[in-house]
Amino acid sequence: MTSLIAWLDSTPEEQRVTRELVALFSQTESRDELGIGQVRDAFSDLLFPGTSVLQTRARYYLFVPWCYTSGRAAHAYDKENFRVGQLQERQLIKTFQDSAFDDAAGLIGSRVGPEVKNLPSTLYWSGMLTYKVRTNPGAIGSAARRSGGDSATELSERVVGEWDPGIPPAPQGFPNEVPGGFAMTPAEAEWLYGRMVTAAPDTVLAHLLNRHEVIGDDVRYPWHAAPPSEFEPLHHAEWFSAVIEGAPLLYNLLIGEQYELKGFDHVPQPVETYRTALTQWHADFSERYGISLTAWDVDRMWELAIGQNPNIGPSTRSFVDSWIAGLREGASPADNQGLRELVRIREKRKGSQSRLVNEKLLASWSGSAGVGRLAYRWGNVRAVVNDILRGLHAGS
Repeated sequence: MTSLIAWLDSTPEEQRVTRELVALFSQTESRDELGIGQVRDAFSDLLFPGTSVLQTRARYYLFVPWCYTSGRAAHAYDKENFRVGQLQERQLIKTFQDSAFDDAAGLIGSRVGPEVKNLPSTLYWSGMLTYKVRTNPGAIGSAARRSGGDSATELSERVVGEWDPGIPPAPQGFPNEVPGGFAMTPAEAEWLYGRMVTAAPDTVLAHLLNRHEVIGDDVRYPWHAAPPSEFEPLHHAEWFSAVIEGAPLLYNLLIGEQYELKGFDHVPQPVETYRTALTQWHADFSERYGISLTAWDVDRMWELAIGQNPNIGPSTRSFVDSWIAGLREGASPADNQGLRELVRIREKRKGSQSRLVNEKLLASWSGSAGVGRLAYRWGNVRAVVNDILRGLHAGS
C-alpha cells in the first residue's frame, strides 16, 4: 500500500513543515527516530535563517518572481496571474530538461518533470518572505487584485506590492529560455547577496557570504567553515550534534538486539555492527570533546534553542539532558543501563509503532534508522551560498 500524507486547510507555514518532514524521511541520516528534530531545526534556523532542506539552488529566488511578473504573466492579474505563473514554473522545468545544462543538480521536478506537485514557489515561500524577495505574505496575485489603472501601471504596482522592486529583470525569452541555467549573473548574485545579509545579519549565513570564499565539497559541517568561537549558536550546535550522535547508534543497537532475538536475519549481524560503531563513536567523542563536556553550558544551549522554538517539549529536553548526564558519567553507552533504559522509554512514545513491540516493523527494519551526525541543512546551504559566490566572482 502506498503511504500518503495529506493536509486540509493548513497554513503555508504548516505545509512547509510537513514537506520538510517528508523530505527528511527520504534522507536516511536525518530520520528523527528519537524526536530531537525540533532542537535540530531550531539551530538550523538560528544559523541559516530562511533556508530549508527543500531549497536546492539560489537562482530559484529569481526564477519564482520572474514566473509571476514576466512573459505571459506580465499581463495577467489576480487569479489569472497565479494560474499563468504556475504554468510558467512548469515550463521552466521543461526548459531545463530540454536544455541539458552541464549543471542541473537540484532541479525541482527532475524526476517527474513539469507535473511535479510542489512547485518552487511553494518550496521557497518561507525563504522569499524571510529575505523580502516577496514583500506581500498574501496569495500571489492578491496585490494586483487591489490595484487599478492601465496595464502598465498595474504591473508596476504589482511588482512593488508583491515582490521586491529591485529584482533584476528576467532574461529575454524566459521561461522558454534560461541562459546560464542555475549560474547567476553578477547582478543577480549581488542582489540576492544583499537580500540575505540584510535579512540575516550577524548569522553564520551572512558570514559565509561575506567572506567570499566558495565552500569546498569536502567541508562537511558548518563549524568547519565558520569559527564556533565567534558564533554562539554555532558553538552550541556543534556540541549538540556531537553529543546526540551516539543516541541513534544506541537506538539501533537495541533494535538489533531485539531483531536477532526474534530470529530475523536479512540484516547481517546488527548487534555486532552497532556495538562496534557505538564503541568507536564513544572513543572518538571522548577524545575530542570528553574533557570539556562538563564545562559545556547546556542551560545556555536550551535558552538559544527554546528562544528560537518555544514549542520544544519538556519530554525532549528531559531526554537530551538525561543523555548528556549519562555521557558525563563516562561509561560506554552500549553497556550503560541508564542510557539503554532512557532510549527504550523514548521509543515507547511511538506506542504500537515502536519496533521494540511491533514485530512487523521490526522485521522490515532496514538495518539503519536515523544514524548520522546532525549538519543543520549544511548541504543545501553550501549549494545556495556557492551559487551566489560564484555569481559574484564572475563579475570580478
